[in-house]
Amino acid sequence: MGVKERKAREFQRRELEILETAYLLLTEMEPGKMTMEMIAKEAEIGRGTIYKHFKSKDEIYANLILNRRKKYIQKLKEIKKDTDGVQCEQKLIRSYMEYCLDDPVAFKVHKRCINHCVRDNLGPELIDALNAQQEEKIKLVEEILRDNFNESPEKLDDLIYYIGAGWGMQRGAIDALLEDRIEGSILEKEKYFRIVEQILIAAFGRGKL
Repeated sequence: MGVKERKAREFQRRELEILETAYLLLTEMEPGKMTMEMIAKEAEIGRGTIYKHFKSKDEIYANLILNRRKKYIQKLKEIKKDTDGVQCEQKLIRSYMEYCLDDPVAFKVHKRCINHCVRDNLGPELIDALNAQQEEKIKLVEEILRDNFNESPEKLDDLIYYIGAGWGMQRGAIDALLEDRIEGSILEKEKYFRIVEQILIAAFGRGKL
C-alpha cells in the first residue's frame, strides 16, 4: 500500500472515530451542550483535527443522520425484493417501528441530530446527500405500495398523502411509547406493534378495527 492510500485510510478512520465519539456524547446530552472541545478530548485528538473533517457540529449531525438512514433504506430494499406474500403495508409498518425501537438510544440520537441540524450551515454536497437520501426513501415506499395496491386505483392518486399521514402517525405512536406519555402505562412492545399495524392497515381499507 502506498503513502497516499495509507493517508486516505487514516483520514477515513479518524473521521469515523470523530463521528462515533460525537454519537456517544449525544447519547448522554442534548446537542446544544456538546462542544467540539468535548469531542476532541474524548477522541484524544486536537480540536483543529476535527475541523479538517467537519466545519461545524451541523456537519457532524448531518453525517450521523445519513449513516442512520442508510440502515432503514436497506430495510426498504429488502422489503421490495421480498415476495413471500405477506402484505406489504404490514411489512412497512413493522420495519419502521423495529428500525426506531429495536435500538431506542440510536433513535433518540437520530432525533436529536435532526432537530438540531441547521441546513444553512451545511455545504451543498451534504444538503444534496440528505435530499437524495430522503427522496430515495420516499420513492422506495411509493414503489412498494404501488406494486401491491393495484386493486385500489382511487387511492393511488393520493398515495403520497397516505405515506405522509402514516409516517406521522407512526412517529407519534413511537414517541408515546418511548416517552411513556400514555397515562404512565408500561406497554408491551409486541402487542403495541400489532395494535398500531391494525390501525394503519385499516386506513388503507385492508383491515378492520
